[in-house]
Amino acid sequence: MASNISDIMKKFTSYYTPEKLIELSKSSYEDDRNYPENFSNWYKHIVDFGKFRHADIISNQIFTFDETEAMRDTDVIDKVDWNKYNKILEPTINKMSGGRLYNIKNGAYSNKFDFNTSIATKSDIAKQLWLINYNSTMFDTGGYTELVVREFIPSDPRKIPTIYNGMPLREEVRVFYNMETHQIEYVVDYWDYDYCEPNIKNKTDNIVFNWFHNKFGDRKENHRSILNTVTAQIKNDINTLKFDGGLKGVWSIDFMYVNDLDEYKGIWLIDMARAHRSAYYDPEKLSGGKNNE
Repeated sequence: MASNISDIMKKFTSYYTPEKLIELSKSSYEDDRNYPENFSNWYKHIVDFGKFRHADIISNQIFTFDETEAMRDTDVIDKVDWNKYNKILEPTINKMSGGRLYNIKNGAYSNKFDFNTSIATKSDIAKQLWLINYNSTMFDTGGYTELVVREFIPSDPRKIPTIYNGMPLREEVRVFYNMETHQIEYVVDYWDYDYCEPNIKNKTDNIVFNWFHNKFGDRKENHRSILNTVTAQIKNDINTLKFDGGLKGVWSIDFMYVNDLDEYKGIWLIDMARAHRSAYYDPEKLSGGKNNE
């Protein structure tokens, strides 16, 4: 047995030489840069938001291969060289204002299920991005080759409760949109009760989520009524959202409704992804079947 293990290890080390590992890392880097869900790969194709609102982009920094290697040199947070990390992030940090809150994500992942890490200031953005990338690696989401810093959309805590360690729980709609026919295929409640509720294990979050869906009968506004109104508005205005033709097939587009702060009131486009990479994807609901993927 020991001899067999020794033979296996020899084969492994003879194949995975330092040069081979660098080659694989560079291939992984290129794959990630070409990943359609990366913010830089889809946001540029929106030429007009029409009647929908969108957060200002403070920075969308693309990292070099060497920078990604330096940022991933340890998976132990206490061993991170923050001076090196901050030096890499300097182009972004220089665009940020001290003391101001920003919404951040890597190219494809925000770690919103621990929302506290999705919010950063100029002084802690390095740590927050490290935490996002750490969790992104755990879930194999991709996106580690870039950073997105956006305007933070605040909320009125007297009207909007939070879940997931600080995320305002607002009505959101996921629209499955055909980029080639310029038509909506179907629409779902992003916070679908049957889909989400069993997976919300934190007791406080679960209580808030049930309140949000009027399960206790004490929410002044009706979730379904708001959702129907927002959905109707999206369907009415979707033709004002313009793309340049670079995106193909069906994509999911996430919209969030803000009605608690007058300055931010409206329907916001907050994220996009290819349909088959999105929750609630159902090829049977597509007008052209799987051929529209």
